[in-house]
Amino acid sequence: MGSVIGRAITGLVFVLVLAVGLGFFYRLPLAFFVVSLEARPPLADGGVLAEQERWFDDYYTVEAITVDTFAIGEPRYHQQNYSYLLIGQARAVLFDSGTPLRDIRPVVASLTDLPVTLIASHLHYDHVGNHHRFSSIAMLDTPRTRAEIEDGWFRPQKSQHLGHLEKFDRPRWRVSEFWAPGSNTDLGNRVITVIHTPGHTDQSVSLLDRGQNLLLTGDYIYEGPLFAFLPDSSPADYLDTARDLLMEIDDETRLLAAHRITPPGAPILTTQDLRDLERALVRMKDGDSVPEGIYPAVWPVNEQLTIWTDVSWLLRWED
Repeated sequence: MGSVIGRAITGLVFVLVLAVGLGFFYRLPLAFFVVSLEARPPLADGGVLAEQERWFDDYYTVEAITVDTFAIGEPRYHQQNYSYLLIGQARAVLFDSGTPLRDIRPVVASLTDLPVTLIASHLHYDHVGNHHRFSSIAMLDTPRTRAEIEDGWFRPQKSQHLGHLEKFDRPRWRVSEFWAPGSNTDLGNRVITVIHTPGHTDQSVSLLDRGQNLLLTGDYIYEGPLFAFLPDSSPADYLDTARDLLMEIDDETRLLAAHRITPPGAPILTTQDLRDLERALVRMKDGDSVPEGIYPAVWPVNEQLTIWTDVSWLLRWED
């Protein structure tokens, strides 16, 4: 009898160890699977608006950051996305097209009648939701981007888009322009610089307007949890990008981010937030910081920011 019980216990332990091992190995797909089972949160009421912010309709808000820079908000959506419209004298640029829940084109048309070129900060579903509605679309000129174009069409891969988490289909669009990292685009008396900012994803883009001292950061940095455990994310890239950006901006630069935690108004960070992120990443790399939890590991940055990574002992800081 004892031997039977012993074998049963041994078998149970083996199954538990195997389950834990498989769960650890497939931790990201399992996390995605759990998230995908949850219903998308219902739209919120939107709350109180900032002084320069107004409702466009029952979903979008518009906020004037400068006379020719507008934040287009989705405060009712649970991730509280913000896209940005930069207007020059000859053309305009829309940075991100938001979620697929609504059509952003009427908002853009209400702000400018100039030709509009759309570029995404990265390819996640809540930033390219309206790309298929635009005819002039720019993308970062990288070998990976070019390799993924088929018959003139670009469609983000499932791991780049992640729309399955909220049951959004992957869109496709034609690329009309390729913008090289470090290149300048003249909008007519307004020049923006394209900066490759890997970290959140390997194809992430930021736009720098030196004339107005604005840096549009997408999901590279924003208030709240910064995700560095997703496909194509990299804490090492996060650190390299932080150092690169700090060489491009000054103390007065305003960072226009893509998500907010605390309303009202568009999420605007400071150069100090970027310095805090760089410092936190150095502490992580040097082993001088301890995260909360195992997966994702949650690392402190400052009162507004944390960064979420893979299991701490699996992080790679060198190529």
